[in-house]
Amino acid sequence: MKGDVLLQNIKVSELVPVSAGKKAKETKLLIREAILTKLGKNIDNVRKRCAGKPLSVSITFFLHKTTHSKKDLDGLSETIIKILGEEMSSKKDALKGMAIVTNTNLIHRIILEKILVKKDEKEEFSFSIYEWD
Repeated sequence: MKGDVLLQNIKVSELVPVSAGKKAKETKLLIREAILTKLGKNIDNVRKRCAGKPLSVSITFFLHKTTHSKKDLDGLSETIIKILGEEMSSKKDALKGMAIVTNTNLIHRIILEKILVKKDEKEEFSFSIYEWD
């Protein structure tokens, strides 16, 4: 059951998460920066509110039917969860995440949705984090 809203409706436009390939690192950094820009000085407050709590995460992807509709929700969401975590990759040169979700074992529920949009509409995703009761 959803409890308190810890972070609500953060929207990132014109970026589609990439889990592997040449652009994965660059895309993760761009997404992280977009989220940091939206949160601004509030980032430390969000980290404190999420710390050690059981969480529910809801992510909605708006993707073009012709180009990205075949991407699976598992891969798309994994990238977002890693960006929200402490490290975005497991390599030696691990990229630092946002440290909002510091322990993925505390995620008790994930709701994922993929909505196909027309080619002239923006691809984007939005997410919210709730305390899980």
